[in-house]
Amino acid sequence: MPKIAVVTPYFKESLEVLAQCHASVLSQGVDADHFLVADGFAKPEIATWKARHVTLPSSHGDAGGTPRGIGGMLAASEGYDFVTYLDADNWFHPGHLASLLDVHSRTNSPVCTSWRTFHRPDGSDLRITEPAEDELRHVDTNCYFIHRIAFEVLGVWLRTPKQLALIGDAVFLSAIRHARFPIVPTRQRSVAYRTTHEFHFRLAGEPPPEAAKPLDMVRPAQQWLLTKEGVDESVRCLGFWPASYM
Repeated sequence: MPKIAVVTPYFKESLEVLAQCHASVLSQGVDADHFLVADGFAKPEIATWKARHVTLPSSHGDAGGTPRGIGGMLAASEGYDFVTYLDADNWFHPGHLASLLDVHSRTNSPVCTSWRTFHRPDGSDLRITEPAEDELRHVDTNCYFIHRIAFEVLGVWLRTPKQLALIGDAVFLSAIRHARFPIVPTRQRSVAYRTTHEFHFRLAGEPPPEAAKPLDMVRPAQQWLLTKEGVDESVRCLGFWPASYM
């Protein structure tokens, strides 16, 4: 069986939320090692779980980019065949990893992806889809399945300028496109995504929850990317300009 690493950066999420995330990995029916990477706020209880617990001494303020990158690079250095990601407040539906393995075995694509179901903060269903995702113009971080042939992109999380942290998933997709790795989707909604984005609640025709993430949340990152500093710094750090592939 292939060696699969599921990398979860966590920050200040509750132990209950983390336990749901972890349980979904254990119940996949496909063997996978769960790397939980604490971004400065380690929970000692996790040391007793069936997981790899990596603790960073301080938080990095980059929306999970640094712990995500460290977890992926650690898995790569230890001979894993696949790396996938699962943010701490989300979970995998049954059969998620099996569906990705199936697509990879049929296509040999180095990057396979899935779609999401959307959920309110309490976990209840928010019956929407995201047009950009359905049209394959956007891939959420939680939906990637990266084969070792494409492991060169794993370090992008560590090299992304902090000004772009809030669009890190778009930068990562740009890196995959820049490297010309094929991407094949399962077209299955196998990742459960807990959202507080105002945009998603507007799609559902519902009032957003308190402290919802506003529609223009990522605008500063997008605008910085278009400045001369953004162009120069992105090329220096990443070796390409992400906006060319967005």
